Amino acid sequence: AILVEAKRIATCPPGPSQRRALSRRALRLSRPAHCLRKSRRMNAFIGRRAVVTVVAAPRSRSQVATRLASAAGRHGVVGSRRPLSSTVELPSEVDAVVIGGGSLGASCAYHLQQRGARTLLLEAHQLTAGTTWHTAGMLWRLRPSDVDVELHTYTRDMCIKLEEETGVTSWTENGGLFIACNKERLDEYKRLWTMGRYFGIESRMLSPAETKELYPILNVDDVYGAMHSPTDGTIDPAGVVNAYKRAAERLGARFVEQCPVESIETESYSVHGQARRRICAVMAKGQRISTRVVVNCAGAWANRIADMAQVTLPLRAMKHAYIVTEAIEGVHPGLPNMRDHDLSIYFKTQGDSLALGGYEQNPEFWPDVDPNFHFGLFDLDWDTFNQNLEGHIKRCPLIETLGVKSTVCGPEAFTPDHKPLVGPDVELRGLTHCCGFNSMGMMLGGGVGREVSAWIVEGSPRVDLFSMDVARFHPECARDAHWVEDRTHESYAKTYSIVFPHDEPLAGRQARKSALHDVLLAKGCVYQSRQGFERPGWFEPAMGVGVTCKNYDFYAAYEGSVSGLARSPPTPHTDHPYHKLVEGECTFGWGQSASRVAEECRAARNGVAVFDQSYFGKFFLEGPEAMKAADWICTARMDDSRPIGAVAYTALCNERGGVEADLTFTKLAEDKFYIAAGGTTFMHDWRWIQGQVEKSGFNATLRDASEEYCMISVQGPYSRDLLSGLVDTSIDDASVPFGTCRHVKLSGHEIMLLRLTFVGELGFELHVPSKSAVDVYGEVMRAGAALAAARGVPVSDAGYRAIDSLSAEKGYRHWHADLSNAETPLEAGIGFVALAKLKVDSPFLGRQALERQREEGLRRRLVCLTLDEAMSPHSGPSPLNGNETICRDGVCVGFVRSAAYGHIIGQQIAYGYVDAPGGAPLKPKAFSEWLTSGKWSIGDRGVDRAATFRPKTVFDPEGKRVKGEYEL
Repeated sequence: AILVEAKRIATCPPGPSQRRALSRRALRLSRPAHCLRKSRRMNAFIGRRAVVTVVAAPRSRSQVATRLASAAGRHGVVGSRRPLSSTVELPSEVDAVVIGGGSLGASCAYHLQQRGARTLLLEAHQLTAGTTWHTAGMLWRLRPSDVDVELHTYTRDMCIKLEEETGVTSWTENGGLFIACNKERLDEYKRLWTMGRYFGIESRMLSPAETKELYPILNVDDVYGAMHSPTDGTIDPAGVVNAYKRAAERLGARFVEQCPVESIETESYSVHGQARRRICAVMAKGQRISTRVVVNCAGAWANRIADMAQVTLPLRAMKHAYIVTEAIEGVHPGLPNMRDHDLSIYFKTQGDSLALGGYEQNPEFWPDVDPNFHFGLFDLDWDTFNQNLEGHIKRCPLIETLGVKSTVCGPEAFTPDHKPLVGPDVELRGLTHCCGFNSMGMMLGGGVGREVSAWIVEGSPRVDLFSMDVARFHPECARDAHWVEDRTHESYAKTYSIVFPHDEPLAGRQARKSALHDVLLAKGCVYQSRQGFERPGWFEPAMGVGVTCKNYDFYAAYEGSVSGLARSPPTPHTDHPYHKLVEGECTFGWGQSASRVAEECRAARNGVAVFDQSYFGKFFLEGPEAMKAADWICTARMDDSRPIGAVAYTALCNERGGVEADLTFTKLAEDKFYIAAGGTTFMHDWRWIQGQVEKSGFNATLRDASEEYCMISVQGPYSRDLLSGLVDTSIDDASVPFGTCRHVKLSGHEIMLLRLTFVGELGFELHVPSKSAVDVYGEVMRAGAALAAARGVPVSDAGYRAIDSLSAEKGYRHWHADLSNAETPLEAGIGFVALAKLKVDSPFLGRQALERQREEGLRRRLVCLTLDEAMSPHSGPSPLNGNETICRDGVCVGFVRSAAYGHIIGQQIAYGYVDAPGGAPLKPKAFSEWLTSGKWSIGDRGVDRAATFRPKTVFDPEGKRVKGEYEL
């Protein structure tokens, strides 16, 4: 408990020199109208003056209860600088070294040792000394992500389990309260409340009066409603780390404090001529510890560990604060933790006082991270924190009359999308990251520690962790300091923003672009940002280049330079059309783009739609044994039975049968395959393919050609008519059957033409050298204009919003939505990708798991449902957005993983996994009978909406249009 005593320094009577008055001036910052969606007004500090006690950080354990000199009037860093010492003899060899003794490091060490890995945890100073010791420790299980819900729940359960095993208490179940100040926010809470039904999380919606009854000191005059989750609570950081340590050491792990890692030793090696690197040892206290696994759990100091390993992380340390008030009548430890996202604040009780925190728009970066800064705090910048305090006073006016006993302003690690950095490094084998938790490390610690251990020991996590996977960032972006800083600032400022399904960042734009970017921008392309790449979202032809996203101005949050950085933001934008367009999409209802997206969908179904899908990853698998390597990692057959020129949609499975990737392999030769991987996931896919090919031992190498090619997809009933006059060969059914590739010339440019579709139409993908892309696109659109004039059919540019709708109508899967490493092809309804191999004795990665599942049956299965009610954009009921519950005969059996409105069929489509009755596996026939015999509904914000189970694809179930069979 001594480790958290610094947060309780308020028990020491303050000295006169430690008191200062709060500034009462009005905030200079204006709140952004669109992305933050705060719907709040900040009152100026006027009238009464509150008195504040500023308490600095302790220097060591023996000094935890000692107050340091007054921080009034200073803005320096207070922390420990005492020399480190350790005479302990370290092991010469271990299976895994965990660097960092906070909540994540302790959890990883425990779970790795539990799995049988000999684990050594090295802490540079003392356990919890970095960011863990000063955390607020609140845990909220109802999240907009099903994976987060599971991980948070496991963390809570582990606290309780560890207390039973070790006797160390860390969990207080005081509940959580979410305050909503507008309808959109309340709708978000209702979505979480509804989803909690599937996970068995108790919660209830409250009226303003009921909110006041639960938390009497709150002002509820502007409250729209609230959600109460009574089984949430608070984790004591010192308690949980100590509990993990005791439990891990009982299993055989070693925790060594005062032992900073001095260097990480790597070695270079070659895989069939390609240079690689891997971990081989770490140095600490002059001793060499041989290991093949290093886990970077260094929090705000994680970049220092990355530097030792010569890799780059998109992570920045920032200052984050809360204050502790004087005693308040009516406050007691049983009150729930309170979040008011619209005011960007939280409360938590600390005895009879309140700890007040939040997320401001002008946070301060800490660029020069001090390796010796431990159990340390910064002086609080009241000009910054006043933004939060305004919200606290609004929600609880009593606070304005109180003094502040202590301040806690410490370092935290933040990332460009407010998600952690977890998983194997893309470039260095053996280095696994577990850092950058954006103040959420305590609540995610148990669950992520479990998954990291599974990742290291089994080769893949048990749940879909792609949203946290370090491989979601492109290396170019991770190495771009301004991109990381801009995106990290925006993510921090939007911490408590409503998570709308179609929101887009304003920071870090145009970092990566297609060769067609400027051409499409001139035609009104409204771009989406994915992994730093600008991909077409939809088109606003009347706006032209006016739809460009301007340089990030930090929401006008800073006067002069960005706090902590030696750079100044651009002049604040007074007019930003792209900002307004995105604002029109920030809703759970119909976005303003719906009518334009519908037109693009109709072009694809009735004429021709042209998509720029250049952000796809493009790889070549080459070498004497490329065919053997492809056949081993793919569920589809890649052996001699597949002819040269054939294109196969395939899954790549892990040993448990989970789908690590779904993509296309084109067989160009016996020793050469062309791979097209999803743009969002292509670094993840690259890492998986490269790793598995290396493990297989086959003589083959992977080459990234993503920047060398653009991909122009021409889709629709008239796509062949449009292209026939442009290419130098016939592209009829006999010459180019579905699922084949041909090398052709288009207006003199050599391209690869693949007959494929992801929208369910006759279509062709043009894989074009980037230097030829503008010319090829121009020829395609000129031919399209001529076709439209001659035949009277629509020919249109189209974006990914249209793809989402069209692919949902055809039942095409999206990885990280409809399937993931946690689901098998059989569960996801794409068993056909492995059926040919399963019928013969053809080995492939994951085969044994799929054979067992075929024998035993399925415990869950992906289903398609459509809402029964009539719908259309801008009228009628609101659409679904994902995470709604799925009920059969009134019983909750699953939840929606992805949803889209089918603009052509005029219905809302939902995909989600449902559990087999009783939890026992069912054979496919029995499962289908159970599905078709029930009455279905979808739970949306507390309302059950009638739905119909759709056993076949809802559009063109016979697949005639893909074959080019139309009745036009």
